[in-house]
Formats: sequence, C-alpha cells, structure tokens
Amino acid sequence: MITRASTLTDVCFAVAQTLEAHGINAVLTGGSAAAVYAPHAYTSHDADFILQEDAPLGDVAGALLSIGFTRDGKSRIFVHSDTRFTVDFPRGPLAAGGDYVRATATLTYAGMTLRILSPTDCVRDRLAHFYHWKDFTALKAAVAVAAANIDGINMDILHSWSEREDNLANFTEFERRLRRARGA
Repeated sequence: MITRASTLTDVCFAVAQTLEAHGINAVLTGGSAAAVYAPHAYTSHDADFILQEDAPLGDVAGALLSIGFTRDGKSRIFVHSDTRFTVDFPRGPLAAGGDYVRATATLTYAGMTLRILSPTDCVRDRLAHFYHWKDFTALKAAVAVAAANIDGINMDILHSWSEREDNLANFTEFERRLRRARGA
C-alpha cells in the first residue's frame, strides 16, 4: 500500500510487484535505480521503468490503478495522491549508452521482488548521462552507486565501455572521484 510515508524504494517495489502480478515485465533504471542502490547518497523523485515487452500503457494503467496510481493525461507518467513520487515508463530498449542491457539484477524487500539494472549497468547508465550531457549530478550518482556496491562493480567492463563511448578522460574523472569517495 502506498502512503505519504512511502519511500522511493517502497514505491519501486510496490510498482514492480503489481506489474509482475499482472504479467507485465519491467526493469527499474535511471536515477531511481541509483537511488535504490545508494539511498543515502542519491535521491530521485520518480521511478523509471523500462517495459520489457511492448505492454500497452492501457494494461500498465489498469495494473497500477489497483495500487492507486493514475496516468497523467496521455503521458507515460503515473501519479498517486498519497506520494510525491511519480512512476515513468520511458521508451526502451533497455540500454546504457550504445550498449543494450540484456541481463538484470533482482532485489528482494519485504517479500517483494524488483528487477533492476545491475550495479555495473546502473553506473554505466549514470555515466552515459555524464558523458553525453555533462550531467554532474549523474556523475555523483555513478560514484555513489559504485562506492556503495564496490564488490558488485566490474571496473573492466566500465573501462572498456567508456572507451567504446569515446570517454576515457571522463572515466578517469569517475575513477578519481570513486577513489576519493572510498577514502583511497
């Protein structure tokens, strides 16, 4: 149940569980994935889910109505009267920069499951925003996720992907900030 006290994490898991119960597969991505992985270092005010199949938004709306979310006009955004967090369904495919994301992670919380970008892909997603739009908030999120999940981060993948994205200089800045965040 969504209430005024619900956190973004609560909303993400409730939405994921509801969609799954209605046969709709979605993956949490974007800043909301970063906020789930590093809740004390990064915040987001919306939950971004990429639909894994071409589920019609009418089906999504029907599912989310059962937990109080309604579609904001004809947009891909859903709102709830008891929370400031919105739920958005950006168009897919699920990707990090120029790479399609095929494998995802699953988290559990209060008996619910959430499909989410892996920590490494979450960092790539945030770095893509930094690399291509000079979004320093996204860089901060990438560092926060990596620092909070260092054992789940594959730095070799991040390095080779950054090279393919033609952003090794910006990757070096990410590494520098990550070392500082970890006190190294």
